[in-house]
Amino acid sequence: MQLDYFSVYAEANIVCIIILGILLFHGRKNGTRQEKQIWYDRTIIAHVLYFLSDIGWAGVLSGRFPQTRFMILLFNLLNYVLLGMLAYEWFMYMAASIRLAFLKEQKKRAVCLIPIAVSVLAVIIVYALSPDFLIGEDGLPVTGYYLMMILAPTVYLISAFVFSMIQARKTESREETFLFRLIGIYPLGIMVFGLIQTFTTDLPLFCFGCAIMMLFFYIQNLQTLVSVDSLTRLNNRGQINRYMGQSRYRENTKTYAMMMDIDNFKHINDTYGHAEGDRALILVSEVLKQAAEKTRSAVFIGRYGGDEFSVFLFCSENDVQPDQFLETLRMLLRERQQKEQLPYPLNISAGYDLLQDKNDTLAATLNRADRKLYEYKRAAKIGR
Repeated sequence: MQLDYFSVYAEANIVCIIILGILLFHGRKNGTRQEKQIWYDRTIIAHVLYFLSDIGWAGVLSGRFPQTRFMILLFNLLNYVLLGMLAYEWFMYMAASIRLAFLKEQKKRAVCLIPIAVSVLAVIIVYALSPDFLIGEDGLPVTGYYLMMILAPTVYLISAFVFSMIQARKTESREETFLFRLIGIYPLGIMVFGLIQTFTTDLPLFCFGCAIMMLFFYIQNLQTLVSVDSLTRLNNRGQINRYMGQSRYRENTKTYAMMMDIDNFKHINDTYGHAEGDRALILVSEVLKQAAEKTRSAVFIGRYGGDEFSVFLFCSENDVQPDQFLETLRMLLRERQQKEQLPYPLNISAGYDLLQDKNDTLAATLNRADRKLYEYKRAAKIGR
């Protein structure tokens, strides 16, 4: 190979490393240290380490570094392990994004490392028993090596794709649906770029493909953060305000604004801690989505702030009305309380009002609903 091959290959990887470094720096500076952000940062770091290792392998191929058997094995083993770790980190980021239950238990998280551990052990055993299956007479990897190399990453990436697509079908938010689909499509994208580079060309398509997709994903993720509440994954206050500003009075459709909050939420926080308070908020948000799925009416749900939730219900004469929606919601909450074996009652109070005419606004209707909520709580002597 020509010496300039290394320069081109190295420069391409360095450019991609710089791009990912900027994303990592910006995320650490402006992002939160939530679990999913931590896994996202680790995914970026895994990409960077793989690109650095790949530069080393290009140096061996080009003759820039000594073409000894030790160097060949060193960089190929590094690439082998780092590609598996890259896929693993993305899988864990996906799991944190959709809140897979196993993340709460350290032993179950450790089980997720089994594909990498088995894969590395397998390649060591195969090389010890039959090195020709992995390395050819010219000292370069052969088809057997590449097939073994993609086994563990394929397990993680296909799993990430399946779980993400399932979650995308469940979510109510269009922004979240798109984000989950993007999380699932990303693994397929890097697999395609990797296969093209491995079997058809020596150009550094894999690093460019990864960097472009990570950059696109980061931009889309920022847009989601603007409109989605990070804890409950419902529409946030800003999105609620935008929605109210865009909504108009409709003939032959009753538009209700509902304001609700969790009964005695302060007591839950003070008695059981803020982590349990967050859990209560998540449970209520999940049940709100379930209640919306059970109604034929169009429903918009958002977290207004604290333990307050806003719901906009659009219905005709034969559709589910606000009282029926609240009845369904409270029934689902009781069922969820029993299922989760909560040490406290989980219930909501609500007030609602009807958008009157073209001169009325959804914001004014929500304010009236908010007043009715507190009138109800005061009359029923329900604490905040």
